[in-house]
Parts: sequence; structure tokens; C-alpha cells
Amino acid sequence: MEGLKSRAGASGRWQVGDVIDGQYEVRALHEQGGMGLVYRVMHQEWGIRLAVKSPRPELLTEDGFLDRFVAEAETWVSLGLHPHACGCHYVRTLDGIPRIFSEYVGGGSVADWIRDGRLYEGGEAGAQARIVDFAIQLAWGLDHAHSRGLVHQDVKPGNVLIDLDGTVKGTDFGLARAGAATGARTDVDRPGGTILVTHGGLTLPYASPEQAAGERVGRRTDIYSFAVSVLEMFTGEVTWLAGPAAYEALADHRGQSRAGGDEGAGHA
Repeated sequence: MEGLKSRAGASGRWQVGDVIDGQYEVRALHEQGGMGLVYRVMHQEWGIRLAVKSPRPELLTEDGFLDRFVAEAETWVSLGLHPHACGCHYVRTLDGIPRIFSEYVGGGSVADWIRDGRLYEGGEAGAQARIVDFAIQLAWGLDHAHSRGLVHQDVKPGNVLIDLDGTVKGTDFGLARAGAATGARTDVDRPGGTILVTHGGLTLPYASPEQAAGERVGRRTDIYSFAVSVLEMFTGEVTWLAGPAAYEALADHRGQSRAGGDEGAGHA
């Protein structure tokens, strides 16, 4: 992690139009995520757009938060490059705050596509084909992470980005943990084996049963959350309070479809 100097104020918060360290021009600020702010910057030397994730200043006073944030970022960097995983380039400290510099994906998240109806354009057939395509691409990205010994632990539509060419990329692997790093058993190479990790993040409506219960989780947790995310893509909304209850929503959706009460996917 490299310490650098910027022109931001004492709060460490950047404003649109700022040029940080003489090379990062701030183009936009996204007030997203309970843990941090996301900026869109232009790297003036490279001529490319980057996403920069910064923890909220108030979180930096929590015991151990800074070390956890940096460790999570380095885990994400270690994932390497894959067409269906948003790449994390590096971590730098600016204004005393660690910043995660990652690939910028310009088409918004699957959550955005659900909310604004883009996912359901083209009628029932078009929507279903798009949902299946997005799901397959996300599965490829998760498989890459699992093959590297990483479990995401917070798979949800908001953590799935769509590039302008339709490429789907999982993101926010900062909540992932490597089995070796936690001292947990890793059975990546054994057929049917589970990558065990000891802790991580979750969003309750997408959480697996073991995750919601606070138990140790593994690769199957991501698969469960993936399935719940696909369910939301088809229904167009979350009607369950916690991931373990999503099967009831699935049963209702299937029943409505058989009865002809839901003639399309989501808003189709």
C-alpha cells in the first residue's frame, strides 16, 4: 500500500472536479454501500476510468476496521483478472484513508436493471433470455473466485455489474476470505469439497441458512445466494425477509406461473 498526497479536505472526502495526486480526476460520486463511498475517476496518465472505494471516515475510528479493510482489499486484488469478475487493481492511502482502485463498469448493477425495468425489456422471451445469460456469466465469475479459494459471502444483484457491452461482472470481493488466511480447511481440489471460511459479510435477504445462523460457510453459501439473486431477477422484487425464506417465494412464483397469473418474468 502506497501513501500519497491529494488535494482533498480534512475529511478525506473528494468532490467532483478534484484532481487527486495530480492524476485522478473525480468525475462522479456514488453514495452507495453501508461501508463506503464509491467514486468514478479518470486516470489522466492511463486514460481510463476507475472506480475508487473509500471507507466512510467515521468507520476509521472503529477498532481494527482499517486493518480489516486493507486485508479485504488485498484479498480482492489476489483474485486476479477474469472476464466475469470486476478487477481490483491496487490499494493506495490518500489523506490517511486507504482507497481501493478497481475496474469501472459503466452499465450499472443488476439491482439497477431490476428497478428501472431494463432487465425486462423485449417481452417475456427477451427477459428470460437476458436473465439466463446474466446468471450464466455470474456463475462463471463465482466459479473463478471459488477456484482461487475465495468465497464472496455477499452475492446479490447489487454486487453484480453490467458493462456497456452486456458483460456481467461480480464485484465487491473485498468481503471474501481465503481459507488459508483464516486458518480454515480448504478442499478446493477434492470433488464436492467445500471452501470453509470463518467470517464475512452478508445481506440478510440473500443469506444462506448457515450464514443467517452465524455458522461457518463455504462455497455452497455463494451458490445459495446466487440462486436467490436469480429468483429476484425473475420476480422483480424481494418479498422475503431473509434468504432461508426465499423458497416460499419461489413456490409462490412457480404456482402463479402454472396458474397463468404471472405470464412473464418480473415486469415482462
